[in-house]
Amino acid sequence: MEEKDKTQEQPEQPEKKREKSLFEVAREIEEQQRRESLRLEAEAQEAALRAEEEQRKVYEQKLREERIELMRLKQGVIEESETIREEKEEKKKYTIGQKISNFFYHNKWWMGIGAFFAFVVGFLVYQTVTTVHPDVVVLLISDNVVFDARCSDRISEVLEQYTEDGNGDGKITVDVYYIPASEQSAAQNGYSGDTTKLFAEFQVGDSLLVISDADADKFIEPDKTLYDLTEDCGQYEQTEGFRFYLSDTKFAEDIGWDEGLDEDIYIGIREVRENLSLRDNMQENFDIAYPALRGFIAHYGTEAETEEPAEAE
Repeated sequence: MEEKDKTQEQPEQPEKKREKSLFEVAREIEEQQRRESLRLEAEAQEAALRAEEEQRKVYEQKLREERIELMRLKQGVIEESETIREEKEEKKKYTIGQKISNFFYHNKWWMGIGAFFAFVVGFLVYQTVTTVHPDVVVLLISDNVVFDARCSDRISEVLEQYTEDGNGDGKITVDVYYIPASEQSAAQNGYSGDTTKLFAEFQVGDSLLVISDADADKFIEPDKTLYDLTEDCGQYEQTEGFRFYLSDTKFAEDIGWDEGLDEDIYIGIREVRENLSLRDNMQENFDIAYPALRGFIAHYGTEAETEEPAEAE
């Protein structure tokens, strides 16, 4: 019994205080820092407001003083004011380098646009001066690409021998434009491309001489578009209406074509059309090309023998 009482009389042991975790300590420090930051920010805002208010009061006081001074000047009470002074902006002086730099800086866009247009004009002038304008243009209308590749330059050289300097540039130039034209090429291109190019050439008056064959005649309709050579060149065996046939001449030999020309290949010249919008230009080109063609025919043509009339018995 006494032992039981002793047990009850023993004092209770106090509970140990729980230590804070590192996470809790860090959160408390962060909270303290945040409160301190807010306090400093509030103080800074309050100081800025006080400074702004002070500046506003000073400015308003200055305005009041200037108004009073201005009234005194107008009323003639005073002749000169210490408060109101005319402020003259001092003109800034620049060096030559600074002036040049300043000019380029303020005008760079306009200078860029001007430089672009100057380049375009210069390019066009250069192209106009350096571009070779042919005296005569020949349309080589055939479906023989090999013939064009091997003989176009030689055709130009041969025809240049009978051509004069029509454009007055001091040079004699004959250009050959190759346009494939036949039923086969038209079927492959769907009557577009080369065929359209051929029709376009016949709408303007630049290309007058024509070297063609029977297959291409279906497209150019020579009886309607070519000039009749009978009157001026009918004395030659190779002349037939608007055609001068090339197969029975030395033309193939002179242009380096050793395979022989087909019998239907001929040379002719387009007739000046009255209803063509560029008739004057076409007439000028005709007056240059036709003498060249006549000289060509006179060189390669064979005069037909004329029968002498039988003597009367």
